[in-house]
Amino acid sequence: MELNRESSVGLGRQGLLFIPAMSTDEALARIYSLTGVAKAGRGEKRAIVALRDALGLDLDLERTNSYSARVIAEALDVRWHGERYEIRNKVTLAGLNALLEGATEAFAAGRATRVQGYRPEALGDLKWSEFRPARSKIEAVNRISSLTGSGPEWLGPGSKEHKRVLTNLARHLAPNLSPELSKTKLAEELAREFGAPWTDACVSTGYTISLVGLNTVLAGAELRLGRFQTTAGFGGPAQEGAALVAALVDGLPTGVWDGRTSVRWLERNGTGQQNQTEWPGFYFEARGRQILNAAFTPQLKGPRVQYGHTVFDYALEHVWDLKAHAAERTTETSAVERGLEAMLNDQRAIEACVEEQGLGFLVLNGRAVIDTDGSFAAWHRDFKARQGIRSASSNTGRSRKRKAAFQPLSVDAFWIPNRAALDAAIAGGVVKGAAIGRQAPKAGEKSGATRKPKYNLVFPATELLVASLSWAR
Repeated sequence: MELNRESSVGLGRQGLLFIPAMSTDEALARIYSLTGVAKAGRGEKRAIVALRDALGLDLDLERTNSYSARVIAEALDVRWHGERYEIRNKVTLAGLNALLEGATEAFAAGRATRVQGYRPEALGDLKWSEFRPARSKIEAVNRISSLTGSGPEWLGPGSKEHKRVLTNLARHLAPNLSPELSKTKLAEELAREFGAPWTDACVSTGYTISLVGLNTVLAGAELRLGRFQTTAGFGGPAQEGAALVAALVDGLPTGVWDGRTSVRWLERNGTGQQNQTEWPGFYFEARGRQILNAAFTPQLKGPRVQYGHTVFDYALEHVWDLKAHAAERTTETSAVERGLEAMLNDQRAIEACVEEQGLGFLVLNGRAVIDTDGSFAAWHRDFKARQGIRSASSNTGRSRKRKAAFQPLSVDAFWIPNRAALDAAIAGGVVKGAAIGRQAPKAGEKSGATRKPKYNLVFPATELLVASLSWAR
C-alpha cells in the first residue's frame, strides 16, 4: 500500500504506528480481534458493543450508532469529527478507524480489557486464566500443530479440521490413545487426558469439532506442556506463511469474481479504490486484510510495517504484503496466456524491510478474463462518470484492455529472510527490477509523473516459496 497525503498513518500516544483499515469489513474485523469479541451479524452495532464492554462503559445501546460512537470516542480521548465520521446515524469508515486507533492505544496503555468472547465457558477455573483462545479454527489447528512441530495445517471443505492435527498431537503427548478413534472421540479423549473439560458445545453437526472444542484441546495441550502461548507462535515465517495462506484459501470468495460486483463491493466498503483499473489487486488486498485480521489475534506492538511511503499490508510476528497475479489470461481467441511475473513494491522499501527483519509476499494466482469486447471498460467509465470522475488519458494514447473477471486458482507464500537471500534471488533472476511506466497524465499534462522503481517476482520462484494451496478446479 502506497501512502498519500490524505493518509492518517502515524504514531499514536503510545508510540504505536497505526495503519488505518482499508475497508469497513476490515475495520470491524480488527475491532473484534482487538477486543476479543466474536463477530455477530453485519454492521457496526456489534463492534460498538465490543468497545463498550472492553472499556467498561455504561452505555444505553438503544441510542443510535453515531451517538454511541461519540460517547466511546470521548472515553478514548479521541477527537470526534461528526461531519467526517457520521452519515445518517451510521459510523463511516473514517469514524471506525478513529475508534480503532483510540482503542488500540487504550489497550496498549492498559485502559481496556479483552472480552473473552472465544474462551469456552467451561474453562472458567483460575488455572485457565492465562490461556489465550484462538479466534478461528485456522488459528487453532495451526497453534495445536506448532506445539509438536508437526507442520502447517489447513481446513478442508466446509472449514472442517483434518484429523491429522489430533493424531499428531496424540502421538507426541498422549501415545496411549488409539489413532483409530473417530476424530471427535479422539479430541474428547485428548481433552480428558489433559484435564480439560469437554462439553456438548465442543462438537458441531456433521462429526466436526467446533472452535470451542479446538480451543479446549489447545488449552489442555498448552497446560500439559506447562506454557500458555502469548502470541500466535507458529514457529517461524514458513509456518506462519502457511497458516496465512490457509486462512485466505478458506475465507476468500470462490468461483469467478465478476468485475462489476467486485468494484461495487470496493465502493460499498469505503475503500476508495473502486475506480482503479487493476481492480483484482485492490479487491484481493481489501478482502485478504479483512480475512487475516478476523482469523488471527493481533499483536499490539507487532513488527514494523512502514518504510518510507510504503506500508506493507499485514503482520503477525512477520511482515507480509498481498499481491494478485494474473497467472493465466484468456485472449480474444479464447487461448490462455501464462503470466510469468508479478509486480511487487518499491525497491527501497523492500530492501529496507528485508535487511531489518525479512519480508514475505502472499500472492493470489488467478485466471484473468480479459474484457475483449470493451463492455466492462465502458461500464467502468460510466460508473466513474456518475461520481463526477473523468477517466485519465493514457501516456501512449492507447488504453490497455481491462480484466472483466478474475478466477482465484491458488495462493502462494514467498519469504525473503535477509539481504543475502534478496541479492541471490536477484542474481538468479527470481527477483528483478520492473519497468515502471509513468502515472496517467493529469489535465493539461502531456505525460504523467515518473514512478519509483519496483521489483518483479519471476515465477515459479521456488527458491523463495514456503507454502502454497489451491482451490479445486
